[in-house]
Amino acid sequence: MGRYDLYQRRKPIGMTVFLLILLLIIAGGVWLYWRSTQTIESEVGLETYELPVPSVTKLDEALVSDVLSDNELKTNSEQAETEETEPTAVPSLKESDDFINEKLTALSPELAYWLRSDEQIRKIILIINDFSQGQRLHKHMRWLSLDEPFIAEEDQQGLYLPSKSYQRYNAFAEAIDSVNVHDILEFYQKVRPLCQEVFAQFGYPDSYRLEDLIKKAGAEILSAPVVETRIALIKPSVLYQFADNDMEALSPVQKQMLRMGPQNTRIIQNKLRLLIEALINMDDTN
Repeated sequence: MGRYDLYQRRKPIGMTVFLLILLLIIAGGVWLYWRSTQTIESEVGLETYELPVPSVTKLDEALVSDVLSDNELKTNSEQAETEETEPTAVPSLKESDDFINEKLTALSPELAYWLRSDEQIRKIILIINDFSQGQRLHKHMRWLSLDEPFIAEEDQQGLYLPSKSYQRYNAFAEAIDSVNVHDILEFYQKVRPLCQEVFAQFGYPDSYRLEDLIKKAGAEILSAPVVETRIALIKPSVLYQFADNDMEALSPVQKQMLRMGPQNTRIIQNKLRLLIEALINMDDTN
C-alpha cells in the first residue's frame, strides 16, 4: 500500500463517481452540516446546481390556435403529460447491464465509455465501498483502465511527476464534468434498488445506509490535497513512491487524486461538492 508501479501496460485509473462515485451519490444524513459549512465553488466548465423542478409541457395556445383546434391541444397536452409521468421499468440486477449502458450514455457518452463493463452496478458499489475505507483495490478496478502507462521523469533535481502524466486523466475528468447534476440524481433514483441490493450483501448494521457509504467515499476524494508545485518521486525498488512523507502517508484514494493533477482534481472535487449539496437538498425534502 502507498506505492505505485510503472508498467508498460493498461493500468487501472482508480477513479469513478462516483463515484460517481460520483455516479451513484444520493441523499443521506451523514453530511447534513455541509449546508452551513461548505460553499459551492464555481469554476469554468462547472454548472451551478439548481433544485430539480418538475418538467411540464405547455403549449402556447396563442401561437398554435390557427393550426390546432381546442381538442387537438387537449389531446397533445394529455399525451405529453402521460409520456413524462410514465415510470421507466427497471430490470433485475442480473439483467441490468443494457439498461445501465443506455442510461449512462444518455448522461454522458464519454462517461459511458469509461464505465463500459458487465455487472456495472455491482462493480461500482464495490469500488465505492473500497473508497469509503480509503482503499483502492486493483481487483475491483481492473475494468477501469488507461491506455497510457504511468509516466515519471528525471532531471538534475531527481525524479518527479510531470504534467504529461496528469494529462492521461484529462478525458476522464472532462467526462465527469460533463454530467448534469440534476440528471445524475434522477439516474440514481431509478437504479437505487439495484444499488441497495448489492449494498445489503456487505452486512453493515441497519443504521448504516447506502447513502452514508457513498458520502464517506466522497469525503476521501474531497480531502485529497491539490498540489500545484512539483511532486518529487523516489524509487527505492521497482516501485515508485512520493518523496514527501506526508504525501506518501495519504490514503490510496487521495494519492490517486494527486496522480491526476491539480486541474483534474479540482474538476472532480467541485463536481462532487455540487452533488453533495444536491443530496442534502434531497434529504431536506424527504
